[in-house]
Amino acid sequence: MSGRPRSRAPLALVVVCGLCALPACALARVVVEGVPPEPTALAVTAPGPPRYVYGNDGRGHIDYDLMITNAFTAEVTLRSLTVSGGGRTLLRLTGPAVAAHTHEIIAGKPSARIPASATVVTLPDVVLPRSAGRRVPTGLTTRIDYTIPRTAQFRALIGSTAVTGPVLRTDMRRPIVIASPVRGSHWLAANGCCADPSSPHRNFVVSANGTYVAPEMFDIDWSQVINGSFFSGDGKELSDYPFFGAPIYAVANGTVVSTINDRPEVPPFAAPSGNSTVRKPQDFGGNQIVEKIGPGRYAFYAHLQTGSVMVRPGEHVRTGKPIGRLGNTGNTTLPHLHFGIHDGPDPLTSNALPFEIDHFTLQGNVTPATTLTHVVVVGRSRPQRRAYPLMFSVSSFAG
Repeated sequence: MSGRPRSRAPLALVVVCGLCALPACALARVVVEGVPPEPTALAVTAPGPPRYVYGNDGRGHIDYDLMITNAFTAEVTLRSLTVSGGGRTLLRLTGPAVAAHTHEIIAGKPSARIPASATVVTLPDVVLPRSAGRRVPTGLTTRIDYTIPRTAQFRALIGSTAVTGPVLRTDMRRPIVIASPVRGSHWLAANGCCADPSSPHRNFVVSANGTYVAPEMFDIDWSQVINGSFFSGDGKELSDYPFFGAPIYAVANGTVVSTINDRPEVPPFAAPSGNSTVRKPQDFGGNQIVEKIGPGRYAFYAHLQTGSVMVRPGEHVRTGKPIGRLGNTGNTTLPHLHFGIHDGPDPLTSNALPFEIDHFTLQGNVTPATTLTHVVVVGRSRPQRRAYPLMFSVSSFAG
């Protein structure tokens, strides 16, 4: 929502207490079949299963979150992260790459350092080889190597500076296939999955109901590029954005669960910290629609134009029905549609689920040289079938 994951796999780490000399009484223990357990400084858990989506780059992506807790007396530094599955190494991050994929849980800066008694989140994105097609490894194992100061208090307690685990079973359900919520050409996936860990969607993890959820892992922010720019003039008026008020369409047959239609528009470039329209969790999405499109699957359309919602709770809608208009309400800086599929009706306390759009045309990808007034799109245009529009891709969607 910027304007700015459940299989039963055996845990590979457990927390042990009873070492009387250690005040915090918290160490992690490596538990790997056939290998004697040793105390470690880190405990690693995954709040949800690895989830798979087929990207518009013609490759499969498996994404999940790892919560890493330093349960020792001194700061540790992550050296490498290795993901294995199907008998081979699928991902290896070292040095700066580990730091880029690791940060404090909420709005933290990327860093490979974990202070004592602190928890960080690491965001693996496993990109499968093209030869794999849509075949997915059923399980993944993650190994983390780290360093700890030699002079750390109780350093002799640490038997291993490598943690293997947890062993995770991939969610093998196929991503739901939907229609596009927008139509026309040059729609940019400004935020979304998967490769860029700096994405406010990919790195958003929140605590809800006593556990962690990733409510935006696969959610996309849609903005449209017109004549190489997002807006005309100075962009300070909502009318400067040609796609402000663009129709939004139902992505599947379903039943409307909830709507909000009376939240005011936010001026472009308003600072998120000073947004007086966001005072409680329900305000983050601004004007919004939640549509149930299957068991445990809810389509979420957010930041809609004030008064534009065309449906009401309990109403049955069909794929392609106009249901609202693109706006700039809630936690937002510039006009866009925030869209995603979730496993529950509350967007902030549920997990984002992978989805694929039935057919569209990939027009290219924006380059790092892109600015709000000079959008550079490179790459050849090519049709897509059952694919997820990856972050920074530009696409055309027919009716």
